[in-house]
Amino acid sequence: MITFLTRRVLSTVPTLIGITVLAFAILNLLPNDPIQVWSGGGSYSAEAVQHLRDELRLDRNAGARYVSWGLALLRGDLGRSLRDGRTVASVIADALPWSLVLNLCAVLFIYGVAVPFGLVGAFSRRSAGDRLGGGVLILLNAVPPFAAGLLLQQWFAVGLGWLPLQGVSAEGSTFVERACDLARHLVLPTVCLALSGWALVARYSRAVFRSILGREFLAVARAKGLSRLRVFGHVTANAAVPFVTLLATILPGLVGGSVIVEQVFSFPGVGRLYLTSVEARDYPVVLGLTLLSAALVLAIHLLVDVLYLFVDPRIREELLKDRADGP
Repeated sequence: MITFLTRRVLSTVPTLIGITVLAFAILNLLPNDPIQVWSGGGSYSAEAVQHLRDELRLDRNAGARYVSWGLALLRGDLGRSLRDGRTVASVIADALPWSLVLNLCAVLFIYGVAVPFGLVGAFSRRSAGDRLGGGVLILLNAVPPFAAGLLLQQWFAVGLGWLPLQGVSAEGSTFVERACDLARHLVLPTVCLALSGWALVARYSRAVFRSILGREFLAVARAKGLSRLRVFGHVTANAAVPFVTLLATILPGLVGGSVIVEQVFSFPGVGRLYLTSVEARDYPVVLGLTLLSAALVLAIHLLVDVLYLFVDPRIREELLKDRADGP
């Protein structure tokens, strides 16, 4: 297991380096001088602007700047933000927990609702409810996140007044009150972020469950009087591997989709920070966020590989066999 994880981690290093090189090159092709943008076109003294130019090594070519940034990164130094002078690590650390909470809630919503929905649809095949549910899934999968966010705000925040329009807070005198207030602010962005993923997982799970229900071992089990609950358990266990595979597609999509959702709902996460940093030409923060996003996506694929070992005994046995046959 340790050898497998080490090999997988080392295989991601070239990909991570390539992503940082590409992001650095793209940022250097953007118009406008970041120092002039940050200083408001001359509201700061020439000495202060020159000090920033020296600190960011803007008098050197792009290749030399990338090497300097990479060496500093190896020391754990991501640089400083051009907007407020704080370290990039502290700027990201303020926004990262909110994005992690939002994405975790979205994943729980997707699988917690979509899998039972698909299971029920598989058992009630060709019914009126199944046809209606299929049409709803196609519609949800086609709605863009920004449009879904605006509609949810109009219906549930402006029209009905049930939920907050945007932002995030945890107000209240007790822990329960603060948790409830935070949950109310999380509902709309979570649903908006999870809609397309929920529709995808629901359609996929319905197809997978239908395929499993047609297998011979379930027909034999039902003939022997196995209860419906036990049948559900067998069907879900056999569908575990496809759902883990689907997780590798959904999670990177959530990371990218959170940029739009967080902006629509003024959610103080990494996605919104990314947009504001690009607009401000805050290169150190943009590079730090690019590195973080790439690392998260690669970590997701590593997590999926590890989950395969637990849900599929054949992969685990093959891994142990390779280790036994090795030198």
